[in-house]
Amino acid sequence: MNLSKIGSATAVAAMALAVTLAGCGGDSSSDSSASSATSSAAASTSSASTSASLEPRDIDDAAGTNFTIADYIKDNNITETPIKMGDPDAPTIDLPIPQGWSPAGEDTPDYAYAAIVYTGDDASGSDYTPNFVALLSRLEGNVDADALIDAAGGELKNLPSAEIVDEREATLSGFPAYEIAATYDLEGTAALSAQKTVIITTPSGETYILQLNGTSDQAQADILGDAANTIDTATIEP
Repeated sequence: MNLSKIGSATAVAAMALAVTLAGCGGDSSSDSSASSATSSAAASTSSASTSASLEPRDIDDAAGTNFTIADYIKDNNITETPIKMGDPDAPTIDLPIPQGWSPAGEDTPDYAYAAIVYTGDDASGSDYTPNFVALLSRLEGNVDADALIDAAGGELKNLPSAEIVDEREATLSGFPAYEIAATYDLEGTAALSAQKTVIITTPSGETYILQLNGTSDQAQADILGDAANTIDTATIEP
């Protein structure tokens, strides 16, 4: 993870989510059937069939006037360490897998905590496969959780031609969070990205930052929105 995958490179390739943050609301319940990412995503070795790359797109050109988490980390000399699923020293995050979705397997980015892709019956007919990528990092230094929340929306606001659909402070599993959705220009394609950033403080005082990034084309907004409702039932044990 280079200088903050969280806050600088989390607009995953061709992110397009035409859904408001009603699908990312804090601590909501869902009727969707789901399995646990902690038991199946890490164990998956097969790559889900998808035309989408889960590598982050280069958003250096999207740098703008809005302050980002990456800026905060750099300006305050914070050390950021990426965390992999199963790390015994890190919080346990139980990410549910929505019905019709599967672990990304070999397509999971090296820096990611977990990733899932849509594999429903209509997935093969889309030019872009809906996906969620979860990033988890430990932050060491003089970390201000409130400042992280304040900076959490900057990345999406700096995307080309970004227009905010919704943004708000929220929670996930009782931890403070910030969520935002924004439309933007993705190489000529009207896209929308949704992002949820969660600040986790452990009983020993360590700070972790979790970021959930959902992506689809606008035609599959309902699919991604339903999945977001399920993912938002994730639990965190610090």
